[in-house]
Amino acid sequence: MRITRRSALAGTGLILAPLTARAQPYPNRAIRVIVPYAAGGADQYIRPLQSRIGQALGQAMVIDAVAGGGGAVGASRVRSAAPDGHTLLFAGTGALTAVPRLQNLPYAIADFAPIASLIAIPYLLAGRRNADFADFAGFLRGARSRPEGLSYGTPGVGSTPHLVAEAMARAAGIRLLHVPYSGIATAAVALLAGDIDLVMGAPGNIMPLVERGVVPLAQTGARRMAALPDLPTLREAGLDVELVTRFGFFAPKGTEAGVLDRWERLVLEGGADPDYGAAMRRAFNEVELLDRDRFAAFLAAEDAATARLLRELDLR
Repeated sequence: MRITRRSALAGTGLILAPLTARAQPYPNRAIRVIVPYAAGGADQYIRPLQSRIGQALGQAMVIDAVAGGGGAVGASRVRSAAPDGHTLLFAGTGALTAVPRLQNLPYAIADFAPIASLIAIPYLLAGRRNADFADFAGFLRGARSRPEGLSYGTPGVGSTPHLVAEAMARAAGIRLLHVPYSGIATAAVALLAGDIDLVMGAPGNIMPLVERGVVPLAQTGARRMAALPDLPTLREAGLDVELVTRFGFFAPKGTEAGVLDRWERLVLEGGADPDYGAAMRRAFNEVELLDRDRFAAFLAAEDAATARLLRELDLR
C-alpha cells in the first residue's frame, strides 16, 4: 500500500485543525473595548458609535469600563490580551504615557498599537457649590490662604488631569492636595457631596454639574472653547500652562495590520459623521480625528513631553 504524507498526517489528526484555524474570519466573536475608567466618563465618547461599528463588523462591540489606577488596570488587561483584535483599549493618552511612569508599572506606550484618535479636549477646573470663590482669581486667593492645600479630585494618579493640576499649582505657586478616584464620575460625586474642594476633569463631565451649584473656573486649552466662550484659559489667567489630551483606540502590540486598518477606517468614518460630531459638541467635546500614522507620531511626541514634565514636577 502506498503511504503518502497526507495519509500519514491524517492518521495523526493533524490536517484539519490548522486548516480550520486559518479559516476563522475576523471577528469571530464579540469585540471587547476596555475603557479604563469608571462608567460615565470616557465611555460616553464611543457609545454613539457602538451600534454602527458592531453592525459593520458583524459582531457586537462590548464596552467594558474597567476602572482603577488612573487607567492602569484596564490598560494592563489589554496589554496582556491576545493580539487578535478581539480586545481593544479606548483611553486617554496619559494612561499610556504618564501613568506607567508614575506608578512604576511594567508597560509602556510601545506595548500598544495605536489605531486612531477620536476626541481632543482641554480639562476644566471647577469648584464645589458654596465654595468661598466664584472665579479663578478667587480660587487662587483661597488656595494661598490655605497652606495645607485645597483638595482636588481626578481620575487617578498619573492621569492627565492630575498632571495638569500639578503643573497649574506649580505655576501659580500654590499647594493643592490630590485625591485620586477611580474615574471622573466618582470624583464628581465626591465634589457634589462636599468631600473635596475642586475637580479637574473633562468638560462633558463637569458642565452637567453646573445646575447643581458646581462652578467652572478655568480650562486648560490654548484658546477658549466655542461652547464655553466665557470660561478663561489658564494662560489668560497668567499661568504658563496649556494642555489638551486625546482619546483614541489601541490594540495590543502584535495585532495584524489588516485588523488595525479595518478599525482605523471604522473609527475615522464614525467620527466624521455629522450626527456624531453634533452629539459630541452638545456634550462639550470636540472631535479631532487622527489616522494611525499621525496618531503614532503624536504619541511619540507626547511620551517624550510627559517624561520631561514629570521630571520638572518631580512627581513620585
